[in-house]
Amino acid sequence: MVMTARRAAAVRNDWRSLTPRPVGEPAVDGVSVTVVIPAHDCQPELELALAALDEQSHPNDLLDIVVVDDRSQPPLVLPGDLRVPARVIRVEGGGHGSGNARDVGARVATGDVLLFLDADIIADRHHVEAHARWHELIDDAVVLGFRDFVDVEGVTPAQVREAVAGDGVTRAVAGRAMEPHSWIEQLLAKTDDLVQDREDLWRAVVGASVSTRRSFYDEMGGFPHFPRRGIVDTEFGYRCFTAGGVVIPERAAYSLHQGQRSFASRGDEIARLRAPLIANHIAHPRYRPSVRGRQWAVPYLHVIVPAGSADFVTAQRTVDDLLANDYDDLTISVVGVADHPEWDLLVDYWERDGRVKLMHEAPRTGFPSPATMLVPVGARFASDAVGRMVTKLRAWTHGLLSVSVTGMDTPVELWATRALSRSLRAADAGSLRDTARSLFGEAWSAGSDHGVGVDAGASDVERNGRRRQPGR
Repeated sequence: MVMTARRAAAVRNDWRSLTPRPVGEPAVDGVSVTVVIPAHDCQPELELALAALDEQSHPNDLLDIVVVDDRSQPPLVLPGDLRVPARVIRVEGGGHGSGNARDVGARVATGDVLLFLDADIIADRHHVEAHARWHELIDDAVVLGFRDFVDVEGVTPAQVREAVAGDGVTRAVAGRAMEPHSWIEQLLAKTDDLVQDREDLWRAVVGASVSTRRSFYDEMGGFPHFPRRGIVDTEFGYRCFTAGGVVIPERAAYSLHQGQRSFASRGDEIARLRAPLIANHIAHPRYRPSVRGRQWAVPYLHVIVPAGSADFVTAQRTVDDLLANDYDDLTISVVGVADHPEWDLLVDYWERDGRVKLMHEAPRTGFPSPATMLVPVGARFASDAVGRMVTKLRAWTHGLLSVSVTGMDTPVELWATRALSRSLRAADAGSLRDTARSLFGEAWSAGSDHGVGVDAGASDVERNGRRRQPGR
């Protein structure tokens, strides 16, 4: 038996630095897994999927299945010969679509790990176990299974059981043509199996077979309830990655997909229908047109300004500099103390600006924005300063860019949100900056190199309006 250790530290997305136990070797401290299957009008496909799950190597006392019946007519039923605990949850009202169904299943699941499988997936014997072994190591693994596409017409649940329990699932379709998930393989080839430092590794996440720990699923907000198929997988992967998830391609989690990919036959149409929603919720230039002045559901940059008890004019100068920047795909959280003497002035000035949020408790990160900037109140910015800093961060050589400002004790910090998120989880025994430096690297720059300086001079509001004194 192999003793597994939790909370191992992975460098960037270097999942190869982790050593899970070999598939087939029992775990000393195994994790319980709930398999969540969204399903709609697919009784024959579901029966093949359940037959395969009933022959898994993962222990039955650490495995259960939740089938989420998304308004099927007639309702879906479970086979009577299942040994693995299973139940059907029916969606009758509220949201619609595979994302909503997965989330409904996740909210009633009891396992330490949530493994999402589509109803047309026939999992090989070690599929669940191969997922689970990574979650024995770290809390923020996002594990991806693999599949080949094949025609399963005429294949019975009994044949699936026999194949999965014996020589392997492919025996059930021996002699039939199989196609790999080609675009996934191409992406893996370009990224050295998702180890390269790129800000789009989330593109590999496909809901047909993906797993996370329940705690991480809750932290990053779960599957979205978008009605359009396809985007729910991509957006879920985007948020997993942005929340600091380590995306792990696990080839031992093999399966067969029943039939051809829908995207393969009507990809152009699907892409056209997805594009508007993706542009709003995935902050990446690949999916978002460069349109000045647009406000997106998820801005690329979330700026946090801890204003504390600073006077209105000082806060106004800093925040207005940020709003006036050439780079405008951003939102700003202004954080003041609860008894701020001029809080009403901040409200009067910014409450109608959709890019400014006023609050008394700072967010831990800028999630789901992929970049988070921490700005000390009193810092001043040239009109191109933010864009220059974002460009440097997006070169992705470091997870943290610290910009020193002459005359200020605190630097401006520009984080990759995933670096900040994972560092916060891993910083139990040391400082956040030390952890970030170890996991993702830190670069320092002078504020003068980016057009960042210290407050000096009156604002337009101070010149043109009579400033109210505290308490009057």
